[in-house]
Amino acid sequence: MDHQKIKELISSYLDGELDREQEKIVISHLKSCPECRRELEEMKKLEEIMSRIELKKPPQEMWQTYWNSVYNRLERRIGWILLSVGAIILLFFGGYKMMEGMIHDPSIPFLLKLGILAGLGGTVVLLVSLGREQLFTRKRERYKEVEK
Repeated sequence: MDHQKIKELISSYLDGELDREQEKIVISHLKSCPECRRELEEMKKLEEIMSRIELKKPPQEMWQTYWNSVYNRLERRIGWILLSVGAIILLFFGGYKMMEGMIHDPSIPFLLKLGILAGLGGTVVLLVSLGREQLFTRKRERYKEVEK
């Protein structure tokens, strides 16, 4: 086996991942090659240093704050989604009931009925979106304390 291939196997040798044949070849090479022995020693030192390193654990209150913020954001998003969907359904149903007589009138073309329902649906979605936007900006108004 060539020198470069042995250098690539040193890490696996140190970790005990080589089969018997490869291990014998690496050991034989290490006996005759000071460069590879030096590399093996450096890897052993590095492994020893790495085994002594401990990562700092964050305080428990930091984890608590993190999880609270994650749950609050998820709850709020889900809440807004459900509120929006509910408002859209209710407003659309109310609009449909107001126009129900016209929708069931056979003299009005189907395409016109479809257009009216699409317009009603779009209006409802825009109204809900506008309402959410107004609530959002009102909560974050930076100059609400300033007198005009």
